[in-house]
Amino acid sequence: MKTRKYMTFVVMPPNPGKRVIRVSLPSIMVTVLFLLLGAFLSLAFAGVWSYFHFHEVADKSHSLEEENRVARTQVEDQKQKIDYLNRELFKIKEKTGYIQNFLGLKPQGSASGKIGQGGIEISPRNMLPDRSSTLGEEVQPLRLASRGLEGFISSQDVNRLDTDLQRIVAALQNRQEKLDRTPFISPVDPQASWISSSFGMRISPFTGKPQFHLGIDIAGCEGTPILAPAEGKVVFADKNGLLGLTVKLVHDSTYETGYGHLDKVAVKKGQTVQRGQVIGYMGSSGRSTGHHLHYEVKKSGKSINPFEHMLDWQDNKLLLAGN
Repeated sequence: MKTRKYMTFVVMPPNPGKRVIRVSLPSIMVTVLFLLLGAFLSLAFAGVWSYFHFHEVADKSHSLEEENRVARTQVEDQKQKIDYLNRELFKIKEKTGYIQNFLGLKPQGSASGKIGQGGIEISPRNMLPDRSSTLGEEVQPLRLASRGLEGFISSQDVNRLDTDLQRIVAALQNRQEKLDRTPFISPVDPQASWISSSFGMRISPFTGKPQFHLGIDIAGCEGTPILAPAEGKVVFADKNGLLGLTVKLVHDSTYETGYGHLDKVAVKKGQTVQRGQVIGYMGSSGRSTGHHLHYEVKKSGKSINPFEHMLDWQDNKLLLAGN
């Protein structure tokens, strides 16, 4: 039979006369206790180390998150800048399209979307305020690079280009509106009518005496459509003494037109009409020798020769009766 080994621990009191404490434990139990104590101390050390290491990692993680947030903000800022530039460039493309349509330019091939048609290509940067550059200089095309917006095109460049194009478009729109309101065509189809009396001095068909004719007479068949020669507003549509059934249009602050001796009126006072729109039909109302239109044009309140504003008669044979 094996003898069990013991280990005795003696606890000496600090003061004499006190009881001495003796504890005897089996050797194996002492070994187990020491092992448990070592394991506890190891775990405690590992816990302390993990605690400090966790905070170190957390600090690094927080720092990386902050850097990532800043990077995301910068990327989003760049994205917004690019989106803004894309929107502005799209607006500019629309404006250049308007200019092309106005000037009758049709983009071809790789030149699609640009104002010019061949020749030297000039980037928007060189088109803007600097007037010193010559047409012979070699210039770089407008583009955005993946390495960034700086050095190629900036928001200021786009804004200045857009402002310049806005001014051009506004000027063209103003010119277009003026052209739309300027009489350019004959109020009667040139192929279905003839001029029976011109503007200026003539012998009156009623009195046989010289008189100044304030318009021209355009003869044709009864019921021939009378067309508005430009955009305008109807300011009169009724009987008007010797002129009979009459329509008057105000086109803008410069031009007014009048149409007399109508058989029927197709518009009402206050109505806006467009160039080529039917405003009435040829007749012989009022003092008239036959079916015709008395056509007057006033510029700044003064009667002028309407024939100067009938460009569609240029290639037409004129039958001038009574001249």
